[in-house]
Amino acid sequence: MVKKLGWLGFLWVMVTAVTACRTGQLPELPAESIVQNAAVRMNALPGFRFDITRDGAPAYLDPDNILSFRRAAGAYVAPDKALATVRIIGPGLITDVDVVTVAETQWQTNVATGAWEELPPNWGFNPAVLFDKEVGLPTILTEDVTNLQLAEPQNLKASGGPDQLLYHLTGDAAGERLYTMSGTLIGPQAVTVALWIAPETFELVRVVVTEPEPDAGEASVWQVDFTHFGEVVTIKPPVVGEE
Repeated sequence: MVKKLGWLGFLWVMVTAVTACRTGQLPELPAESIVQNAAVRMNALPGFRFDITRDGAPAYLDPDNILSFRRAAGAYVAPDKALATVRIIGPGLITDVDVVTVAETQWQTNVATGAWEELPPNWGFNPAVLFDKEVGLPTILTEDVTNLQLAEPQNLKASGGPDQLLYHLTGDAAGERLYTMSGTLIGPQAVTVALWIAPETFELVRVVVTEPEPDAGEASVWQVDFTHFGEVVTIKPPVVGEE
């Protein structure tokens, strides 16, 4: 009898979850549990693709504050490889450069010649650091986000996201780790965050980070979309000097 009741209870939970999804609802879970599961899932993935866009005041990629970041699209392969095409803006210049990161070494195609060159440390946009287990996004989600709240579930199809109902959460995030992770592009002041997470797999589908601009009073907004979960692409160091 005990075993029968146990199975009946399990079936009831499953039926309730399926019914909730079919009726436009999601299984109720604490916000902290959803985010924790998303961080664990991201750390476990062998690879995925990402698309990053930024609106607002310039976020400079170089020490001389000449070239600023606009958007990037690429792929990440655990634990420390990434490639991306990055849109940069400079005086009278809008162009795309390719970036490859393997461990702590980073290469980029030259803006003028298109030839591969190795970048100095702490220069440029390093997408692999965004997912580093020590200072990357999974750690930020679990350790730096406060005031976490569940908002109404959303479907992101109209804005280029997946056609499914997602957990939608909001909160605040300390900026120090974000500052390190982004190569000084975000932070170090506190920011607000919004997260969209798949209900069954807990894959992080979208992150929106809003940071204030104290000088102009204009907010800068970063949006990161994740797709192709589990995909592993081949990433090799490029040959310096070749196009």
